Amino acid sequence: MLSPFLTTVVVAVAVLGCTMESTLAFTGISSSSSPSIRRPLSLTRPHQRVNSVQLYAAAPAIPIPNLFKRLPWNVRKEREREMRRMKQERAVLHRQLGIAEDATYEEIVIATDSLIAKAGGDIKKKVSVEVAKDKILQIRLNERLAGLQEVSKDARAQSRAELEG
Repeated sequence: MLSPFLTTVVVAVAVLGCTMESTLAFTGISSSSSPSIRRPLSLTRPHQRVNSVQLYAAAPAIPIPNLFKRLPWNVRKEREREMRRMKQERAVLHRQLGIAEDATYEEIVIATDSLIAKAGGDIKKKVSVEVAKDKILQIRLNERLAGLQEVSKDARAQSRAELEG
């Protein structure tokens, strides 16, 4: 068992070590055991002043939330922006497969199979066609789940038929 004096010394060293580590972490200075230990700017050149740019560069970046994003008109604009982005992405994919924007699932599968057959032994082309098909179907699913696209009458009838048995 340690004497009370040694216990006090051990606790003091541990506390000082923790505070030193937290101070170094706050200033962004590493406390590695390498020979080139970085010191705070004020300790490296005590006779020179540290300007605000140097202090700002040494400070850790703290993300600040943008509260204006939650305003209703900004939420609406963001939703519209996302809809336009999805529409543009879908248009590129539909052009790649050579199908219409409102193509059914069967038409997408037929177009994909024909493009894969035309690709022959080109594996990269086959993979890009499959990826385009998967992206189109994923975008359609995401739009339906987000309420941006309504389910067609045929799909609703098919769902009802599956639920009824």
